[in-house]
Order: sequence, then structure tokens, then C-alpha cells
Amino acid sequence: MKVNPLSVGLLSIASLITIASVVPQSAWAQCVQSHTGVQLNMGKSPAEQTHNTQFDNQGSCTGNVTSSTSTQLNLGGDNPRQHQEVRQQTRGGRGNPSGVNGPTVSVDVVTPVNVQTPQNFPY
Repeated sequence: MKVNPLSVGLLSIASLITIASVVPQSAWAQCVQSHTGVQLNMGKSPAEQTHNTQFDNQGSCTGNVTSSTSTQLNLGGDNPRQHQEVRQQTRGGRGNPSGVNGPTVSVDVVTPVNVQTPQNFPY
């Protein structure tokens, strides 16, 4: 049986076209908003540690990221207060060509730490 080189070439091209048509689209990430904070108090009395984080967005969003960090340190003092106020706003972003749209992901992590020092400690 003789194989015609033209037939093999056409078969190869047809195979490539078929493979290219079934390759999945690239993944698209949703928008993400995040805040990470630490409140550290070292003293004889514990601190009042509070935070308020507000994330605003316009619903479905693809491809944007906002991130913030903050650190508060207090040494000594009587009845200390630590407060973090955070506001983030995300608008727009690219449309998701896959057609799968989800909400913006918001992550807020603030860790309050109170270390009570011994009486002979200077703070």
C-alpha cells in the first residue's frame, strides 16, 4: 500500500485544527480585596483593640486586586486603645470572557495581641 504524501499532509493539518478548537480558554480570576493587620500591646493593662474594615465593590469583577496592611504597636500606658479604620473600593476590571462571573472576594484579618508585662518591667 502506497501512502500519498499529500494525504498525510492534509490529515496532519486537519488534526491540528481539531486540537486547536478543543483547547480550553485561559482561567480568569475574580477580583480580590484583602486587609491584614496586627495590633500589639505590651503593658501592665490590656488595650482596647478594635477595627473597622469596609470593602466596597461593584459586584462581579475580574482581574483586580486591592490589598492593605497595618501594624500598631503600643508599649506601656494606662488603658490604651488601638483602632484600625480601613476602607477599600474596587471598581471595574476586565470582563470575564468565560462568561462565569462571581462576586468579589473580600478577606479581612486583624490580629489583636495583648502581652501583659510583669510589675518590674519598665512599661
